[in-house]
Formats: sequence, structure tokens, C-alpha cells
Amino acid sequence: MLVLIGGLIAGAMVWIQPLSASMDSDYYYALGRQIVQGRGDEQPFIWNYLADPPGVPMPSFDYWMPLPAFVAALGMGITGVQVLWAARLPFIVLHGVNVALVAYLIHQRTKQTFLAWLGGLSASIPLFYASFISLPESFAPLMTLGTLYFLTVFEGERVWAERLSPGRSIGVGGLCGLLHLARADGLLWLVASFLLVGVSLRQVLSENKHKLTDELRIAVINGAGVGVGYGLVIAPWVLHNLSAFGTFLQPGSGRALWIREYNELFFFPASELTFARWLDQGWLAILRDRLWALGQNLLSAIAVQGQIVLFPLILLGFWKGRDRLETRFGIGMWGGLWLVFSILFPFAGVRGGFFHSGAALQPFLWMLGWWGFWYWIEWGVEKRGWDRKISQRVLGVGLLLILLMASTGIYIRRVSGVSGSPPTWKMTQETYLAVHQKLLELGYDPESSLGAVNNPPTFFVLTGRPSIVIPGGDISQLLAAVCRYRANYIVLERDQENLAWLYAHPTEVEALVYLGTVHGVHLLQLRDAAATCR
Repeated sequence: MLVLIGGLIAGAMVWIQPLSASMDSDYYYALGRQIVQGRGDEQPFIWNYLADPPGVPMPSFDYWMPLPAFVAALGMGITGVQVLWAARLPFIVLHGVNVALVAYLIHQRTKQTFLAWLGGLSASIPLFYASFISLPESFAPLMTLGTLYFLTVFEGERVWAERLSPGRSIGVGGLCGLLHLARADGLLWLVASFLLVGVSLRQVLSENKHKLTDELRIAVINGAGVGVGYGLVIAPWVLHNLSAFGTFLQPGSGRALWIREYNELFFFPASELTFARWLDQGWLAILRDRLWALGQNLLSAIAVQGQIVLFPLILLGFWKGRDRLETRFGIGMWGGLWLVFSILFPFAGVRGGFFHSGAALQPFLWMLGWWGFWYWIEWGVEKRGWDRKISQRVLGVGLLLILLMASTGIYIRRVSGVSGSPPTWKMTQETYLAVHQKLLELGYDPESSLGAVNNPPTFFVLTGRPSIVIPGGDISQLLAAVCRYRANYIVLERDQENLAWLYAHPTEVEALVYLGTVHGVHLLQLRDAAATCR
């Protein structure tokens, strides 16, 4: 029943918002289409320059991981049509499964069927995640994999050091591999799994130090099973990277460590993003940015992951379950992600990285919240004389209704627009289609011309036109990128904040020719490519 409820809600979201117009989801949809067409190793646009792409098309998945694209390709392959609703079908199914898995996880920990239903229903419209769960994104797969990880690993607190479990260990390694294929930071789950093997061994040995040989052998074999499972899943991805980039991992990821503000994710040329340049900003700026990110991500944890009203109950659930290895592991993983996306990648973290990666832990946090709710009811029964059944039903349904109403309100606001304006996804569609028509009138054929735009994945999905991303620096960076990749035209939008002056004065740069404006978007081209690009 919960699977059906979750699937119907996600399906309704496809009808309410038939397009995405988000760079992330359109990226995965576009690459999913490439996979179905047998061109999965090619990316028909450049959305950042971190990997020093040689041209368009470029090798696929140079920065983001591939799992959501393969999930999207599965939907299009099964239906036989390469449209967005087909790409979204597997994510709709996954959301239905996630609702049931969350309920099962809550029941396994609380043994309360009613609370499990409440928790599952509250996950059916998951507040800030609601507008993303049916799109080709990493959210739904991460929630599925995260829940399965907790259910698989914490079946027994110390099983990895007490008995051989090769099948389970290989399965856990496979889950770690899939988590890594969904998000680059998924590698942390593998590291944490190896640490769990060591913790389990330490717990057993602390009780019986004479069992060192047998327990160490069991722990080593089970740990090796985790590594084997991970290796089997990740091997094709490593081979892709070696073939496409000559490296085990994507070559541009390391450069993201040295950006000094978010727009530098689109810096050109990315070879200038070095440790020395990063260090030149001074330790005060470095410390200030990371303290800012720590605070912003903590607020995100309270509002997004804690859903505001559920956050105190999550804290209560953590406190009551603090002696359990599962609780300590989950909070430790959350802390690890918080630090990674605040210290190492502060700008990407605040702009969505922490939000995305936290999806794998969201079912665990929901479980803690409803577990905390159960402890709150038990406190009321013991200290205030509450009737257990009545208070659980009245307060539980009340909490559920608050969560569902807040989630629905936020979702409607996001997908329907504000202040009478059309929703962003609809305005983007209208704008890009109008730009496409104007480019046709100007003689720019989609098959033989290349553009420079703000959002290459969405531009490609809506128009079929290949493009490069407008760099995040000044006009000199724009001209350098246009020359490097021989872009034929520039699509300059109002929200291109790093080029605000150029948008306000599109006719005043000698190197550029103003071609006109469509839906508030300026079209430009190089005046003399030979002279500018020499």
C-alpha cells in the first residue's frame, strides 16, 4: 500500500511539473538519452572546464557520477521512447519503494506498526526533497541505497567479527559501490564500512582477548568481501575513466578543492585553479568561508534534513539510542558529510552538495525522529499519565499533518511560481525555444553550430543544440572560452551575474556583435574571430 501511495504521489508530480529546467536533472536526462542511443561515452555539451575538455562532444561524466543517468536510461529503454516522463518512471517506482522502506526501517527499530505507517506517509511528500524525487536526480536512488545499507549492515551489531558472512559483506560492498556511482562522496561509505569491521572486531576482543586469531580472521575475510563487492560494481566506471581521461577518478574533481567562490566552478581555463592561487586569498578569507559554510550547512540540516518540527525529535532519538552502533555510525556519517561539504567543498556544499548527499542519510534521520517521538510518548505516559494509545494517535497524526501540509506548501510554491509569475521551468522552456527559433532565423543550424550559454544541459534538452558553458569570470574569460572551442554565438541571460555589465551594455564591447534580444536574452557573436582569437 505504501509503495502504491508513494508511486502515485511521485506520478502526480510528473503531471504537475512535466519539465525540469534544472541543470542537474537535465544533465542526467540528456546523458540517459545518450546511453539509450549507444553514445553513452559522449557528452554533447561542456558545463564546466575542470577536466580541460578537448571539445564538443567530450567524454561523458567528467564531474558528476553516472548512476542517475543509467536509471533514467532504464526507463527510456523499457518504454521505447526517449522523453522525460519515460526517464522519470524508475524514479517514481523508487520513491514508492522508499516510502515502504522508511516505514520498515522505523518498524524494525521501534516495533510500532502505527509509527511505521506515520513515518512512511510523512516520507511520501518529503518537504524540501519533494520537488526532486520524481526527476532524474540522485535523490531517490540515494534514499533507496542508504536505507538498504542500514537494514543490511545493522542486522546485528557485531556480526562482522563474530561469524563469517561473505554474501552479506559482498552485498554491503556492492551498496557502497552504488552509493559511489550515485555521488562522488559515496566513497565515504566504503571507508566507513571498513571502519565498522574494525569497530566490531574491537568490541568482540574487548570481551574475550583470547579469541584474537579466529575473530581477526573473520573480520579480515568479511572486510575483504566488502572490498570485493565494491570492486565488482565500481570496476566498469574505473575502466571508463581510464579510457576517457587516463585517470582512475574524474580528473576535474581535485581542482574543485581550489575554487574561491562558487562561480569559479565554471572558471576558464581551469588549469589556473591551483593550490598556490587558492592560498593567495589569505588564511583569513579561507577560514571565514569555511565558518560560513559550517553555519549554512548546519541551518540546512535543521530546516531540510530535520524538517524543522522533526528536528527536536531527531535529537531525542539520537540521545536515547546513542549507545547503539547504528546510531553512532549514522551521526558519524552525517558529521563526515557536514565537514566535507563545509571544509573541503564549502561553496558546492552550500549550493546543494550537502543537500544532495544528505539524501542517503535522510531515511535514518526520519527513523531517529519517529523513534524520538515514541520516547516522547513513553515519557508522557510515565511522567504525565498520558494514555499511550490515545496520545500516540492524536499527537502522531497531528505531527504527520503538520509535515504533510508544510511539504505540500513548499512544493506548490516551488513548482507553480510566485507573485503571479510563471514557474521557472516553464519560463526557461519558453525562453530557450524562442532563442532556438531566432538562431534558426539567423542561420545557426543546430547540427553545425556551437553556442555559449548559461545552462548547457537544459539548452541541449530543449533545443538539441550543443554548447559550452559561459565561464564564471569576466569578459576576457568568455572570449577565451569562445575562441578555444570556436563557439559561433553567445546566449546571454539576465541572471548571468558575473557578466552583468555586458548584459547592460551588449553593444559596447568591440570584440562582440549584438544580434538581438529574445525574451530578455541577448544574442551575440564574435565580430572578427581571426583577430580576437589569434
